[in-house]
Amino acid sequence: MELRKNQHIDALAASPLFADCSREILEKIVSRVKFRQYFPQDVIVWQGQPSTSLFLITNGIVAVKQRHRNAEHVLAYLMSGNSFGEVGILENQPRSATVQALSEVDVLVIQREDFLEILETYSKVAISLAKVLGTYLLKTNRRKSGENAQSRVMLIIPTEKSMGAGTLGTLMAAEMVHFRQSPTAILDYPDAHRILGGFQVDLGKLSFRHPDGFDLLLPQMDRHLPSSTRTTILMEQLLETYDNLVVILRGDLDEGASTILDHADQIIIVAPPTEEGKKEVAHIRRKLKGKIRPEETNVMLLHNRPHPSLADIPEDDSADLDLPYLPDFPSFQIPPPDLVEVPEALAQLVKTCVERLERNQSIGIFIPTTIDVNLSSDTSKQMDEAMAFMAEKFGGATCKIVNGVWLSDRLGLVGEVVYVVYSYLTQSDMTRHLDEVVEYLKTLKRELKQEAMALEINRKMTII
Repeated sequence: MELRKNQHIDALAASPLFADCSREILEKIVSRVKFRQYFPQDVIVWQGQPSTSLFLITNGIVAVKQRHRNAEHVLAYLMSGNSFGEVGILENQPRSATVQALSEVDVLVIQREDFLEILETYSKVAISLAKVLGTYLLKTNRRKSGENAQSRVMLIIPTEKSMGAGTLGTLMAAEMVHFRQSPTAILDYPDAHRILGGFQVDLGKLSFRHPDGFDLLLPQMDRHLPSSTRTTILMEQLLETYDNLVVILRGDLDEGASTILDHADQIIIVAPPTEEGKKEVAHIRRKLKGKIRPEETNVMLLHNRPHPSLADIPEDDSADLDLPYLPDFPSFQIPPPDLVEVPEALAQLVKTCVERLERNQSIGIFIPTTIDVNLSSDTSKQMDEAMAFMAEKFGGATCKIVNGVWLSDRLGLVGEVVYVVYSYLTQSDMTRHLDEVVEYLKTLKRELKQEAMALEINRKMTII
């Protein structure tokens, strides 16, 4: 009983609604919570029903569906840590959508009266709820304005100087012009002039056209305005003018940077493959929490080796992208001299990043190399089939091999090699095909006689 209580407290702490509460407060709130389980295809709430409860998902995937006339549309998929029912409780209105389980789903349920009392008693929960509702409103406004349908914002965050962020940024911008055939610009924040390198421009000029067809931005902002206000105005102006924007984000992630982060479709952290580099990456990832839209922003780690001292450090599975030392590429200059040919490894990396910018969602299927829990088996056939399935649905797939450890109900801790099949996809592809991926994973689960199988959606793990 005590174990279940602690699990519920941990689940509350992982939710944006209750993350700012102390353990003491969570222990009081958990007494108001009930635990419920649902099976695939179970309807948790129906559209039009009274809003009597708040639901917090602790495991599994649900589909949020809304019916208009004779058509039903999937609005979103929610996973562990997500909640639903807040708006209906506050407005005392019927449910605006149906929520249906795609997999086995565990939820914590708080009754309307209890939740309203929690809001009155604990101000931190009320403030967190305001932030959650603000995020809902922002998403609605973005959908109405069509911002996500056209604009693409890539951020490059170097962990230290001399990481080649300027060159990477200009190459990314050039590839965007080629790939999307639409207006593109690059901004170095907070020092816009840093990107110019050896270019000479007229004083007071707000942009400079690069020979490859994109603009280097030199905005003049009113220094009397707060940083967040300046960047809000700037981003609104830029997204009205450009379909593609590359921002090199240097230094501390301050208020101004937070405004830029909120628009990001893709973030590339550029770091050396050293222990110190890994610590700085972890620090940046912590600072990004709460500043980005995790379900809409793809965060990638690029290990770069711009110096000979880094040349012999081997590749690391923690990185999404890896750039070897390029001895024939004459230092990362901004922009590269016209007569210097960009090495194939660097050109391919840039192309991959820009293509993934269109596909800012990700799904990973974890395929074990055991059957019936712990009996070693050759599951390469299932891996090949999963690759083909994902490629058919999403236009491509990759696979990597990792060492995994998981807890079996019958046998305790089990260690094994695992195939992870990944696809990068668009939001519309996610909405259209996620239920098919879940059904496919259930088929694999039965075929491999597994107690459970893992599915990763936008770097968030759930168990099927």
